[in-house]
Amino acid sequence: MGFDFYTRRMRRAAFHLVSMWFILFFVRLNCKTHKNPRPNIVVILIDDLDYVLAGLEPMAITRRLVSQHGATFTNAFISTPVCCPSRSSILTGKYVHNHRVINNTVTGNCSSPQWQNGEELKTMATYLQSNGYATFYGGKYLNQYGKNETGGVEHVPPGYNRWVGLVGNSRYYNYTLSVDGKRQDHGDDYHLDYLTDVLAREALSFIDGVVPNRHPSSLSAAADSRPFFAMIAPPACHAPFTPAPQFSRSFAGRRAPRWPSFNRHPGNDKHWLLRQAPQGALPKDIIDQVDHVFRQRWRTLLSVDQMVGDIVKLLRRKGQLDRTWIVVTSDHGYHMGQFAMPIDKRLPYETDIRVPLLVVAASHNRPTANNKSRDIEIDSLSVVSIDLAPTVLHMAGLPIPDDMDGVSLLPLVTNALTPSSQNRNVSKVSQVAEPWDRHCRGIDDSSEPWRTFFLIEYHGEADLQDVDLQCQQDANTTLCLNDFGCKCQDAANNTYVCLRTLRPTGNQHANEDSLYCQFDDLQAFVESYDLRLDPYQLNNRAYRRSCRCTVASRHRRQLIVNYSKCRGHVNCFGVSDNPKRRRHP
Repeated sequence: MGFDFYTRRMRRAAFHLVSMWFILFFVRLNCKTHKNPRPNIVVILIDDLDYVLAGLEPMAITRRLVSQHGATFTNAFISTPVCCPSRSSILTGKYVHNHRVINNTVTGNCSSPQWQNGEELKTMATYLQSNGYATFYGGKYLNQYGKNETGGVEHVPPGYNRWVGLVGNSRYYNYTLSVDGKRQDHGDDYHLDYLTDVLAREALSFIDGVVPNRHPSSLSAAADSRPFFAMIAPPACHAPFTPAPQFSRSFAGRRAPRWPSFNRHPGNDKHWLLRQAPQGALPKDIIDQVDHVFRQRWRTLLSVDQMVGDIVKLLRRKGQLDRTWIVVTSDHGYHMGQFAMPIDKRLPYETDIRVPLLVVAASHNRPTANNKSRDIEIDSLSVVSIDLAPTVLHMAGLPIPDDMDGVSLLPLVTNALTPSSQNRNVSKVSQVAEPWDRHCRGIDDSSEPWRTFFLIEYHGEADLQDVDLQCQQDANTTLCLNDFGCKCQDAANNTYVCLRTLRPTGNQHANEDSLYCQFDDLQAFVESYDLRLDPYQLNNRAYRRSCRCTVASRHRRQLIVNYSKCRGHVNCFGVSDNPKRRRHP
């Protein structure tokens, strides 16, 4: 009897031990699976798409999809307003001062050997692929990609099972692709070569090859197929603004928005680049060109919108739409005539730093038709491009690497799509996540308030090769085009660090919506705006007419110093203006 009793106790102890092991295993697994098959993730990265100048208006299919099944972030920003550095931030989840891609040149680390041997090894795609995802990239990658000095078309960035990378900058015709490391040249036949459509076909082919043909009613359709990640980066709506022929007459008569800042040449309270010659407002012929570019940009977006619709149709036919997250965003915004600057980016103003961010949720996160009575906007919190990589990893159920500066936005989305939460704004991270999400999203302190500050960094360029001969030959400048009145769009002293502040309603501090910038020029110029009172950024609060100079804020300057040293989401998310709770890098 004693032996039987001992045996039963041993069996019972072994049973409890095995049970505890299974419990721990599934708790750990929960961070990865969230009790559902691992989702597919599609990211559409549009080039130069603005938010504040109505850039999303042409994309009716996309907006309708988000209205029915997702949410829009109305306070989405980039951390740097130019292509290669911004795309590097999107891919890595890091600020410019951490990934060190400072401009669009090889010497500025754009797709350089240093990038390839460092940060390119740690993008969201590498983490997804190493955890079983089938991965695809199609379109513009980094501005210097595929050039001889950066490895040529043979270089395929790690992390992608299928690679269709554009060599160089955005084009619509007469370009070269690297298709899994092999050169593919294209001409100017719309049916064969229009790049947005080529990328759409490539993405559809990839999805079709990864996902088995199953009827949507099959219960095992979602669970049986390998999850995929597809990032599609079309040329729209970047220069040369070439629409598909069927859209070439759309939006006739539409003009660029006439803000109070439109075609207003600034005074002495703006930094040197805006004050530089030629002085005065832009003439009518250049304004007409700005309006033409505005329409052309919209026309190119119609092909992107069509691509989104085609991807959704395929996912629905494959029974995968309910399993798929779709994210639509841009690498930065765009200005069109503001402060008499014709067209471009690279400035710290709202036109250039705000971007669209639309999220279509997988089915288990979607509101039902009865609960989704209106468009859902997440408008009380600032989110930044460095948050995209952590968000994608969180969608896949993967932990966020400690060296990523951004945080996951997934709790904000799922909270916003919860019916009980659709009529209230959220400013506390602890209000937007289930307990196990703290590890997955990379935030350990459940009482941590959402960020009120973030950093904008930009390193100006100078290159006389991009200055038309009819324009003044100033070695400090670049992108001075005779067609646009020789207004230079960049200069070496257009180098700045800004602190963008957004304190939402309900925060314990007074509400604040502001921008504070320090320029690295001979004047140590400062620009400061209260966007609650001055949404068009007409009046620089740091400017003093008495001395025709600007005065820095010691407090804001110290905050910029703190932020410019931050590394990883713990430091970069937790930088505070409260000395008692400030985290030092």
